[in-house]
Amino acid sequence: MISVITPCYNIIKDGREEYFHKMMKSVHEQTYKDIEHIFIDGGSNDGTLEILKKYQDKGWIDKLISEKDTGIYEALNKGIGLARGEFINIMNTDDYFTDKNFFSRSIVEIEKHDVDFTHADKIIKSRKWERDAIKRGDERVAFFRMPFRHQTMIVRKNVFDELGLFDEKYKIASDYKFVLQMLLANKRGHYLPEIHVCSLDGGISSNRQKCIEEVSQVLFECYGKKYHLTAMDCNRIYIRKIPLLLLLKIILLVKNNKIRNSLVYNYLQSLNFI
Repeated sequence: MISVITPCYNIIKDGREEYFHKMMKSVHEQTYKDIEHIFIDGGSNDGTLEILKKYQDKGWIDKLISEKDTGIYEALNKGIGLARGEFINIMNTDDYFTDKNFFSRSIVEIEKHDVDFTHADKIIKSRKWERDAIKRGDERVAFFRMPFRHQTMIVRKNVFDELGLFDEKYKIASDYKFVLQMLLANKRGHYLPEIHVCSLDGGISSNRQKCIEEVSQVLFECYGKKYHLTAMDCNRIYIRKIPLLLLLKIILLVKNNKIRNSLVYNYLQSLNFI
């Protein structure tokens, strides 16, 4: 079973109702039918709860909680705690699947390659008639930015059981921290090199300054301390403004074989330094 977890709050007020209905249809029409859809609503007060209850009456929502929370990661942790499935997918209210066979194909690939998760590409639709953006999965860049889009990921639930849930002290970058923890724990993934999810742009992660602060801290917490990188080093790595001394420091670690099989090594490969 795949447990699909959707955090939710005031989709009508925020202008996301159209994409919400697309998301619900795209989950319901998956050819893989062993699915439970869990909704964690943060106490919506704009009519969202009435919409959710209609879908629950149709049998499209299996579990629904509506109560105040501290943000998306508390909601996701509640959903994971309720999940009965062997696999977890996180689907936002303003995203939807573009392929009815996405779940079926993901499960086949997980079992075929004996991996812990799959991931794929995503297209982000602009609200302002700007150019749409395609976000591709690339494990090599995990050292300085989110390598996967969590909506495209199918993750074995036992990975959460082993590594723990999302860190609720973060408001933007806890999913990134979880991905780093997975890779540092040598969890293996399989990439589906096609677009399988469409998203609407915006959201809290569009706050660039807050994103820089949190991601830099995640890098320092998960990786920097171990290899004697400072918080400022991690900040520079994330914004990709790496001074020569920092670059030499990283290369020296690689040359001494301290991190040859690590994310830093892959990062330098992606920049064609090694």
